[in-house]
Amino acid sequence: MKICAVYGTERKGCTWHIAQEILSRLPEAEVTEFFLPRDCPECCISCFRCFNEENHCYYSAGARTILAAMLDADVILLTSPVYALHLTGQMKTFLDHYACTWMVHKPNGEMFGKQGVVIASASGPVYRAALREMKDSLDFWGVAHTYKLGFTLMEISWDRLSPKLKQKISRQAERTAAKLRRGVPGPGLKTRCLFYAMRLAQKYIWRDSPDAGWWRSHGWLDRERPWKSTGAAPRRGGKREDTP
Repeated sequence: MKICAVYGTERKGCTWHIAQEILSRLPEAEVTEFFLPRDCPECCISCFRCFNEENHCYYSAGARTILAAMLDADVILLTSPVYALHLTGQMKTFLDHYACTWMVHKPNGEMFGKQGVVIASASGPVYRAALREMKDSLDFWGVAHTYKLGFTLMEISWDRLSPKLKQKISRQAERTAAKLRRGVPGPGLKTRCLFYAMRLAQKYIWRDSPDAGWWRSHGWLDRERPWKSTGAAPRRGGKREDTP
């Protein structure tokens, strides 16, 4: 198993420790880690080359490096502490580089065989927006299934968390690691619905656009499906989340 972890801050605080709780339970995994903004400091400059030419950022070397690592991974893990009720600015800046790879544009077929994990923590019960914002990107990239872990900590120091809360985090991490190890047989209902909705739009509404050309070149407007190339069949039914 290969895991690409992208942390929404360079500070190794509570959110980082929660991610380590999961990673420590997957000792067999090969983990590649990136810290923001250090590993992707550039903001999107709205050059639109990613939309009009290829499906990667020409401006940011960091964004290209991390995209390659994500495509090579089996699991994409994103974390962010909550800043001003939302994810960190540097995580949002990072995600902006990949709007071109959303299903409405030029998705990467490799994403449909991957699992995702999003982690957010806050000093109050306000982590849901941050989880949703990170999961939105994974969903629209085509990631087959994403697990959400959000925690109200009331502390900024991992060492000061209560034993009871650490036990809760440990249990969530254990369950999530077990699910990641089992894998997912294919994209869930939401991913498939997004794919087929975008397919109809590319085939009948935007059929002369560069995006439609990308879909056509992969055979997705005909009978080919991206999850076939990943060796995974669509997963049917069931909602699996780890948000307490």
